Amino acid sequence: MNFFEIRDWFADKLCDFLREKDEKALQKLNAVVKAILYGKVELPEKEKEELLSEFPLLKWNGGFLSFDVSSLDSFTEFYLKAKARRYENFLATLGDFEPVGDDVEKNVLMARELFRAGLFFEVHELLEHVWMGDFSNTRNFLQALIQVGSAFYHLENYNERGYRLLLENALHLLESYSGKVFGIDVLELRSKIKLALQGDLEGENLL
Repeated sequence: MNFFEIRDWFADKLCDFLREKDEKALQKLNAVVKAILYGKVELPEKEKEELLSEFPLLKWNGGFLSFDVSSLDSFTEFYLKAKARRYENFLATLGDFEPVGDDVEKNVLMARELFRAGLFFEVHELLEHVWMGDFSNTRNFLQALIQVGSAFYHLENYNERGYRLLLENALHLLESYSGKVFGIDVLELRSKIKLALQGDLEGENLL
């Protein structure tokens, strides 16, 4: 698996869980996270075979699934372990929740939790799903949130130019909004984006 395949696998499973409370997706996520962070994990035979097929960085070893780093470069290995830790923390604090489905406000509020967990690519993936079907007057607001999530994802990957362009475009998209939209204070959000552009705010504190 390369960097992008790993990124997409995690995001797809998490979004499936958040949208539909897909317990199978959660089981797979938890198994991969534990294997990465703690070296090994036990799984029933059927789930084991399915996961080995989906996530080939795992291997079957002595009755356990373990994490095989031999094919990874040091950057991807570091990224994967950091991603697993963030997922573990996010899932531990998520608690019981209503699946967000296609409800725009629920998706926005869940995206706020993803921001706070530092899961910026996942913000993009979760919100893009509802943005694509939203042709109301809040469409640009959703696009702004997507672009802010994408901006911090780019910053994590050392693309500062992309980061700045996306934040500046998000500010432009937010110009036509005021007050609160889906529980988010637009003026405060714009102020925080400007602070981020100055290097004075981290993504986890944006929403």
